[in-house]
Amino acid sequence: MATDTTTRLMTTDEFLQLADEEGVTRELIDGVLVERPVTTRSPKHSIAITRIGQALSNWLDSQEEVTGVVGGGEVRCRLATDPDLIVGVDVVYYEGKKSIRQASEQSFFDGPPIIAVEVLSPSDTHEDVVEKIRRYLSTGTKQVWIADPDLRTVTIHRANANAILCNVSQELTAEPELRGFCVAVKDLFLKR
Repeated sequence: MATDTTTRLMTTDEFLQLADEEGVTRELIDGVLVERPVTTRSPKHSIAITRIGQALSNWLDSQEEVTGVVGGGEVRCRLATDPDLIVGVDVVYYEGKKSIRQASEQSFFDGPPIIAVEVLSPSDTHEDVVEKIRRYLSTGTKQVWIADPDLRTVTIHRANANAILCNVSQELTAEPELRGFCVAVKDLFLKR
């Protein structure tokens, strides 16, 4: 007798109907529900998220011809559909009026961000980080920044390009997607 090894994939609507459960964070990875215990973030992690979001927001506010939104704190993003892929991202930048409408009317951003930022925490494994980078880039995110608050570095990943590592003696730019964006890497982390 043959066994059915197919698994029915969860949809975005089903995912959004799940009741919040204290101490659990959820993602929908290619239609499969993934639950993990919520990890407490260190002050260094939280400060990096805040400062990176602030740098992106300051840049956006200075742009007269650019419309967009910066979100942070495990903001929910549906990167792809069929099968659905919903993740929480530390910091995102979305461009266009559609993103502002989504932020005010929906419980998630729909589509890949222009920039996705992940701030490393002690519980992150190398494999998990590599998978996140692959997932963001394969769904159309233009830049993935991996910020390390311990080493005080930011690594920029783009599809079909070598990664660029920026340390505290350098400036981080985001050309061509964010024209004129420039911030000292040291300003993105806890001052020492």
